[in-house]
Amino acid sequence: MSREYSFNLAVPLEDFAVVEELLAQAKRNCPPLRISRKTDRHGCARFYLSFPFTPGRPDLKFQEWFAGHQQDSWDLFGPTPGRWGLVT
Repeated sequence: MSREYSFNLAVPLEDFAVVEELLAQAKRNCPPLRISRKTDRHGCARFYLSFPFTPGRPDLKFQEWFAGHQQDSWDLFGPTPGRWGLVT
């Protein structure tokens, strides 16, 4: 089990292709980033973004970078600290 910082991202389905490319670019910028697709809800594509828990805080760098691309209809919530993996 490892610690992480995470975001939830919701975007209208019509913006899916744009966001998919932005997330691919974010993954290239921060290879440890994990991107999970959540179930669509209320006409929005939803994503779960996980960053490693490190002193360099790549999650904050992502948040700053993403703000320059974010549209008003997109909802980025986070970062929130947590744990990834099974508790044994």
